[in-house]
Order: sequence, then C-alpha cells, then structure tokens
Amino acid sequence: MLADSHELLSTLEQKVSPTYAALLVIDREAGVLVIFIQAIYDPQYLLAPMCERDLHVGARMPRCLMGSWGADFHVVARRANEPVVIKHRYSAFANSELDDLLKRHGIRNLLLAGVATDTCAESTGRDAYFIGYYVTLVADCCAGAAERDHRVALERFEHDYGAVVNSPDVIEAWQRSDTPTTRSLATRTG
Repeated sequence: MLADSHELLSTLEQKVSPTYAALLVIDREAGVLVIFIQAIYDPQYLLAPMCERDLHVGARMPRCLMGSWGADFHVVARRANEPVVIKHRYSAFANSELDDLLKRHGIRNLLLAGVATDTCAESTGRDAYFIGYYVTLVADCCAGAAERDHRVALERFEHDYGAVVNSPDVIEAWQRSDTPTTRSLATRTG
C-alpha cells in the first residue's frame, strides 16, 4: 500500500527534523549560503515519461502542487536572504537556476539534505557531481520512504559520487575552524 504524499512527507520529516534543524542553525552561524529547493510538480511542468512512470508504479498524483501542503517548506523557516530554487524534476539542477546561482556565489562544494534520499537528494547530488561540484550528502538529514532505499542510496552515493557524513561530522568541522570563512564547506573560488 502506498501512503499519500502528505502522509509520506510527514513521516520522512519526523525522521530528519531534529538533526536537520540543528544543522541548519550551525550552517547559518558558519556563514554557509543556505539554498531552499522547492519541488513544484504541477501537471503543466511534468514531462510525459515522469507522468507515465508515476502511473505505472501507482504513485498518487497530483503532488507538490504550487500553494499546496506538499510544496511548502516544513519544520524550518527560510530566511529572507536565503534563495529558493524551484524545480520540476527530481534533480534540482534539471532546467533550474541552481547551477547559475551557485556559480554567481563562487560555490564549488555542496552539502545536501532532504527527502527523499533515493530520488531527489541522490538525483541532485549525481547531477552536481557530473557538472563539476564536490558533493557531500548528510545522511542523518535525509530519509527515504523505505529504510532500505535510504541505505542503498547512501552506499551507492558514497561509492560513486561523493562523501556521505552525518550532521555531527559537519558540526565538528565548523567547530574546529577559526573563522566563518575557513569554516565554510561551501568553498568560494577565486
């Protein structure tokens, strides 16, 4: 049985909320640019293969519609100076402004967190790696619909695309650093 997207997102968020919220506070203190990615899957934005695949696997549609609960940010609030990138695919890099935004800020290294590990987080991380970013997936700030899917995605990611760490590793790195500039894992170029 498939849970509806509202129920599934609630469950996933409960798994990662405390660690994600704590890491976000530390990231902000360290001067890291926090970018919020918003999934908007309104029908006019979806390509035929995605719609057909959703039907084939029994995924409930519609989900993550503009203005709906599924498209909102939960648990943590975005600050006014933190950009939002809207995505219409699982990867935040596919047909979005994310790559341009990162380049404008000179960012080469990314910390990824979110749901679901095995779809959106992994797709974004893969695409980032393929276009030249150093990518770190924060495992305890991600979750999948099934624990097995989460674990397999983490193993595959670490084997092929980038580092997999837990939030205490990131927090420790910030604490070992002397200044906000050297603390930033989002290394600035040039």
